[in-house]
Amino acid sequence: MTPKLTRNKGFTLIELMIAIAILGVIVAGVIGAFYDQLRSHNTQQQLLEMQQNARAAMYYITRELRMAGYDPTGDANAGITPDAVARDTITFSMDTTGGEADGEDNDDDGVTDGADAADEAAYGDGATDDAEESITYALNGSRIMRTAVDTTGTVVNQTLAANIDALDFIYHGVEPGNPTNTTFRLIPAVAAANPNNIRFVNVTIIARTAVVPVVGYTVQDNTIYYNMTMDGNILINKQLAPDNFRRIMLQKRINLRNMGLN
Repeated sequence: MTPKLTRNKGFTLIELMIAIAILGVIVAGVIGAFYDQLRSHNTQQQLLEMQQNARAAMYYITRELRMAGYDPTGDANAGITPDAVARDTITFSMDTTGGEADGEDNDDDGVTDGADAADEAAYGDGATDDAEESITYALNGSRIMRTAVDTTGTVVNQTLAANIDALDFIYHGVEPGNPTNTTFRLIPAVAAANPNNIRFVNVTIIARTAVVPVVGYTVQDNTIYYNMTMDGNILINKQLAPDNFRRIMLQKRINLRNMGLN
């Protein structure tokens, strides 16, 4: 004999409402946690992009500026052309190519120019008028711009880095009238008047995030950013105008190994 069910009722309306309420609380918690993680991820992504942006700019400036003044023939007058006023721009030159058309057997293999152009091109020709031999870095708005002549003879302006708040060049070298002091701070006007005295450059880059990061709380930037020499020269004073952007400041001393050799 098959036993009969003594209770064959379904869930009551109250039970369903309680179950739905509990499920809603759980789903709301999961969604909230998801959005918190998403905001945190976006913030970390912005910080990573800011750091990569600034570090890439410093890398390229360092790599190319170290070649300033490279002049194997001694005739190219290569070097640095500082701006007498602005500290966020620098122009420098090097003689690294052009040997394929100078009429000289630069690599001493018995073949001159034309037939040996590929090898000869790696030698200087006594001038800085070839591609990538004269370069300018400058802050234009919030972008670091790189200006140089390409292989077609066209002046090309490239954005090296965006969201930049400050770019600062400080020159040091031989003190005018005192050749034994080679670490003298050269103000822009003195550096422009005595470019051959420059021995190293202190570079500062301050970058910020593209937008204000949102991580569920606000981080206010009220920092005073000084130049690398710490002589009281303020690059940015966020105490006067605090905001919620994140910033990174990179500073580096770049030794100019080709300056002062001639």
